Amino acid sequence: MYSRVLSVVLCWCLSLLCVSVAGSNDTATVPAEKSTDPSSTGYGFEMIMAKLDYLQYKLLEMDFVMKEHSEGIGQNQAHLEKVFGSMLWAISRLDQAVGNNLTALQAQSWKILSRQTICSNHDQMRSELFSLAPRQGLAPNARSLFELQGMRHKGPFESCRDEPSKMSGKYLLRASNDVEPFPAYCEQTKFGGGWLVIQHRFKGALDFFRNWTEYRDGFGNVDQEFWIGLERLHQLTSVKPYQLLIEVEDFAGDYRYARYKEFEIGSEAEMYSLKKLGAYSGTGGDSLTYHKGHKFTTMDRDNDGAPTNCAVTCEGAWWYNNCHHSNLNGRFMNAVDVKSISWYHFKSSHQGMAYTRMMIKEV
Repeated sequence: MYSRVLSVVLCWCLSLLCVSVAGSNDTATVPAEKSTDPSSTGYGFEMIMAKLDYLQYKLLEMDFVMKEHSEGIGQNQAHLEKVFGSMLWAISRLDQAVGNNLTALQAQSWKILSRQTICSNHDQMRSELFSLAPRQGLAPNARSLFELQGMRHKGPFESCRDEPSKMSGKYLLRASNDVEPFPAYCEQTKFGGGWLVIQHRFKGALDFFRNWTEYRDGFGNVDQEFWIGLERLHQLTSVKPYQLLIEVEDFAGDYRYARYKEFEIGSEAEMYSLKKLGAYSGTGGDSLTYHKGHKFTTMDRDNDGAPTNCAVTCEGAWWYNNCHHSNLNGRFMNAVDVKSISWYHFKSSHQGMAYTRMMIKEV
């Protein structure tokens, strides 16, 4: 643009110069008598030169202004290029960050979906197992597996003390990681809670005059009358220290209890002997220390210290000495009889009990 303006100005100056020269030539051809003062011709030339100088000044001024504009445009262009480059870098970083976030979000979504699928499959499998009805002829232990459906919590818990709801009821417990979980009843309100019920009798509907195998494996239903099983008692009490609580109530409604600070059962090779029994406290009298250290006896395993089988004589199963001060697995009867469910130091007799419950808790 600058060169075009300069060309126009130069053309205009040349045109003026030509006009001036032509005028001077015309004056030279006029007769001598008509010629004017030579000073007028010199004045015109000076005027032309002055105009040319002014035009040259304006051209220089315009050239300076044009250079300033050109420099300003160059600076603005450099600034814009820098800003544009920064914007491109920011867009690139933003695109990278968005891509990373999308990848992480997708991975987390797949992980959550996978966990939900696994949980859904487990719940479905559990529901299908619980929906199965037991067939006729299944053993009581096999039938009890289907009763897990009514439990308040899934478990398994290591003990009743670890159960979070602190509500009495049926739960799934595991003595250790090496054994299968088992259904159990937890007493969570009396005596501070956390008690595992191991024996319960209250109406005499279940026969307790049974053989060694049944007392070893357990029988009955955990929310009714039952015996938890000697093998399970050994597994529990041999891993952690336990205390024992025994509740008794006669047919007149007189309730009492006996508590022992320590309780442990030996293995089957040791005939499930009453290995440990701690100090007594309570209101029912101490009718168990007499049996401490003795082996368990049933109708078909005579391990007591009497000349005859105390289990047969007393129609029960217990850690008989010669024979007993307590017979909580005896006959359910309202009578003073050695065969009855008795706790001798309750009233210093073998009066039959209408209610008994044995419970253990971790020390």
